[in-house]
Amino acid sequence: MFCSNCGYKNKEAARFCIDCGRPMDRITRILKQRKRNKLHAIVLSFMLIGAGFSVAQLNEEEAAQPATIEATASTKETHGQEPAPKTEAAPQTENANEKINLIEETRNKVFTIKTDETSGTGFLFTDSGILVTNAHVVASNDRLIVRSAEGEEQPGRVIGISVVDDVALVLAEAYAGNAPIEVEANQTAVGTEVIAFGSPSGFENSASIGYVTGTGRDFEHNFIYKDMYQIDAQLAPGSSGGPLVDAATGKVIAINSIQYTDGNSIGFSIPMHTVDSLLTDWLNNPMSQEEIEQILGHLDENDWSSKQDSDTY
Repeated sequence: MFCSNCGYKNKEAARFCIDCGRPMDRITRILKQRKRNKLHAIVLSFMLIGAGFSVAQLNEEEAAQPATIEATASTKETHGQEPAPKTEAAPQTENANEKINLIEETRNKVFTIKTDETSGTGFLFTDSGILVTNAHVVASNDRLIVRSAEGEEQPGRVIGISVVDDVALVLAEAYAGNAPIEVEANQTAVGTEVIAFGSPSGFENSASIGYVTGTGRDFEHNFIYKDMYQIDAQLAPGSSGGPLVDAATGKVIAINSIQYTDGNSIGFSIPMHTVDSLLTDWLNNPMSQEEIEQILGHLDENDWSSKQDSDTY
């Protein structure tokens, strides 16, 4: 410690300065003690900060322990040590299953219609064995065969046909008692998901999924087509007369009738609501055999050989 009188540095315990002999000043000793106390305080502060850091680190480790346990439990479940909880089926899976069931149920109500010259499709319109199809599918005097999805073949006969609208009714009495496809009486909007059923290119009981891409299409091609639905579901010769079904409701909204093949393939279907009154008239008052033969003869006179390709244009 330094002497307050001469500034000489003496030993800490010296009571007198060995240079000037003056007693070591009490104030100096007090200041020195304060200095030591301050140093001790600084050291203690660092010690407390270190201890606080250790405590904080320990708390963080403890807080992390539940997450670690959770992660461990999850790992055990992943490795099959514990059964994982069951989850509900995804909506996509449910929709896919519903669509599969709809297709399977509808196929039983769709039939292949064959003559010696043509082949097409028809679907059950009533539970008395009456089917709807296109006029160009049955527009001949040939023997008419109606084949079910199971391959059973039964005779059929035309009870209604038009030379203007490409629609016809066929009676196959052997299939009476089977439930028909429910019909949608209202117009269907653009964007509706649909399923087209038929026997395209001879592949019987086929289903093609697509959308209604247009409405109100009018044109003439051997017959007069009005207010047609335009669809992107795939059609081909043999699809004619098959039902176009709403994928959500399962109701038949139209009759697949014609395919435009110049460039991209576009399908057209006759909306059920546009021919409902005509079909109802035939149901209530079936055409006579004489009337049907007159219409078929009229078609022959107008070169029906070109109309046999009415599936495409």
